[in-house]
Amino acid sequence: MSPIRRRTILGFSGLLSAFFIISNLWIWSAGWGRNLRNTPEQIPQDAVLVLLGLDERDEKTGKLSECFKLRIDAAAQLCRTGKIKLVVSSGLNNQARTMADRLREAGVTTPIVLDPYGWRTLDSVKRAAAVFLDEPVIYVSQGWHCDRALWLADRLSTNQHKAMSYSADFGHEPTAYFNYVRDFLAKPKAVIDWLTGAKPTTTVDVAHGYKLYP
Repeated sequence: MSPIRRRTILGFSGLLSAFFIISNLWIWSAGWGRNLRNTPEQIPQDAVLVLLGLDERDEKTGKLSECFKLRIDAAAQLCRTGKIKLVVSSGLNNQARTMADRLREAGVTTPIVLDPYGWRTLDSVKRAAAVFLDEPVIYVSQGWHCDRALWLADRLSTNQHKAMSYSADFGHEPTAYFNYVRDFLAKPKAVIDWLTGAKPTTTVDVAHGYKLYP
């Protein structure tokens, strides 16, 4: 390999590595001081809870996902504060409905709407930003995921209320660590989506798409 080609490859690798690291730090910083898990007294009254989607069971083993259960627990805990006026269950169609079912089973009586078009975090955040223009929004997921949702919300929303988060516990199963690593890759993708003006995955208008859950 020629010296010029070697330097080019090393230079490109260095830039790519720097982009990954800077993107992760930038998005991670969006969550600083905005997690209400340990400061419930700061939860705004009549807030909208957006529960970000996840499969209930592992596709290969059929085992119940600990991350899923912990998200449901966190959302139910937040609803019990009496400060949530609406829950948005956002994910793929089956994810959105299953999460809503589990919230009801957990005793949540707060009104729920389904967002079956939350195929990506970008989709979930864009729809929430378009619909809840003047209302406080709280995203519920694991902390690493909440940071990305908040970073996107800061760039997509004109809401006078800055979006907040209520993080679920991390969990101890192997998939929890897999999802954490996966999000390390998803954060640079979120930056690229923002820079390129990526559109939602579905063709459904972002101001529509919510469905009332029984």
